[in-house]
Amino acid sequence: MKVGVITFHRAINYGAALQTYALQKALAGLGFDSEVIDYRCDHMEELYKLVGGFSTKSVKQNIRSFMNYFPAKRKMKSFRSMINENMKLSPMYDSTTINQSNERYDVFITGSDQVFNYACSDFDKNYFLSFVDDKQKINSYAASFGISDIPVEYRAEYARLLSRFNHISVREESGKKMVRELAGKDSELHVDPVFLLDAAEWSRLAKDPDFDNYILIYRLNKSNVINDFARLLAKKTGKKIVNIGQDYIDRLKNRDFYGGMDTSVQEFLGLFKNADYVVTNSFHGTAFSIIFERQFYVETKQKDFKKNDRAENLLKLTGLTDSIIESLDDCELDISRDFCTARKVIAEEKVRALSYLNGICTNE
Repeated sequence: MKVGVITFHRAINYGAALQTYALQKALAGLGFDSEVIDYRCDHMEELYKLVGGFSTKSVKQNIRSFMNYFPAKRKMKSFRSMINENMKLSPMYDSTTINQSNERYDVFITGSDQVFNYACSDFDKNYFLSFVDDKQKINSYAASFGISDIPVEYRAEYARLLSRFNHISVREESGKKMVRELAGKDSELHVDPVFLLDAAEWSRLAKDPDFDNYILIYRLNKSNVINDFARLLAKKTGKKIVNIGQDYIDRLKNRDFYGGMDTSVQEFLGLFKNADYVVTNSFHGTAFSIIFERQFYVETKQKDFKKNDRAENLLKLTGLTDSIIESLDDCELDISRDFCTARKVIAEEKVRALSYLNGICTNE
């Protein structure tokens, strides 16, 4: 069986790259020859394009874009290298040629990531495998809608697209409910692909930093507390702070932080693997803290006071809710994370996920 996987593999996003890598590795471990379908979605390409022009509306934004251009270019180059060197890719397709891939694969999988979120791709239906002939097997793995409800004007099309699937796997409980409401179909709930590989397997891809004794910050979106929390932790422990992803302006504001926005995927893994402490508000930051069994803290309440349900649900699943922080008062050093429950749960979820993947790839 030859398997074609479509996802947001070219997004300049650590989680997107690593979940793609993990799913392909998991399929290889099951004995399946898979390729990541190298599809270039116009909307996604535009979204991650390096911006070289200037805005007439914001002088501050122009300055920020100019200062960040070369670090962003280095980051993009490192992502492209990681993808090309570590993933098995198909020939390149666009919206006019992707139907040619029908002749190449026996089974198609979409996911993981927010492939069912119309807003991410400007409702590019190829992520719903609309290009695949009806006679072919189409499936999803840990796909996400990324939203709690589908606008009325898209519901009929969602129903049509989802009804074509042979098997649907989603990554959130809310996704199961939406599949049932939209298409009248049952679906399965599975973990993010990053959990299909263990710490030893991730370590083989990781590039270890040439320093130690540090607190790692990995922050997505704005935060109420993360920077100040890390500073308090540093004061208590005497360790330095490394901040993944901070741009040039952030570095000027936070001169006590090391790190920049051009961290490669391999360096990202190495920083998590070797951190003494991690402070994050990211799902994948939480996931790799658990995989590498770090002492970590997670802010689940975002700046706009919207909860990161994904991270919080993961902490509940793995019995690690004592890692949740809301204020500086939660900066306690004597809490030792017990990963026994996490190991057991992840092992069980991995078995379920691999069984599902084996089933859809053998037409069982």
